[in-house]
Amino acid sequence: MKVMIDTTVFLAECLLPTQKYPKLFRKIVSGHTLVIPERQIDEIRAIMEEFFPEEGDTVELFLAGFSYEKAEDPGERSKEYPFLAEARNSGVEEIITLAPDLAGTVTDGIRFT
Repeated sequence: MKVMIDTTVFLAECLLPTQKYPKLFRKIVSGHTLVIPERQIDEIRAIMEEFFPEEGDTVELFLAGFSYEKAEDPGERSKEYPFLAEARNSGVEEIITLAPDLAGTVTDGIRFT
């Protein structure tokens, strides 16, 4: 199954590697195909540079640690979720998020967990 991970989950993995979210993240990516939008990588880099400038290489080191498919930006924007168009165009079936208002919902056939 193709899955996408929300930015907050990525940041938890990058910044809190011993917490429960990174363990969940590793379990998810080991059994599924991870899809990461290029815009999301840019967003994660920008957040890290703004709030954690001393951790500038963390994103590259993190991304080098596993395999994933890149999702290209189709130019569409969704009000429901910032990367929904990329998820839909890449065949993603599930998006893992820490946002309680999205968890348990289904949008365009994509389940938010």
